[in-house]
Amino acid sequence: MVKHTVDPEKCRGCGKCVEMCGLELWVLVDAEGNKKRAQVIEEAKDICHMCLACHDACPEKAITIVEVK
Repeated sequence: MVKHTVDPEKCRGCGKCVEMCGLELWVLVDAEGNKKRAQVIEEAKDICHMCLACHDACPEKAITIVEVK
């Protein structure tokens, strides 16, 4: 299983992770101050292949991905 963490201080809601994920695991959700923030769809996170496309696409390096046993 994989755990995705988004640093809310770094994420600016650009949507690059949403665009790059071929499995459509990411969405933008409302955050403070009329901003958007990236978030993994909870029901779909177990199908992540750890391709790192979302991580690599993030210009702010706000996404951390770790494999959890």
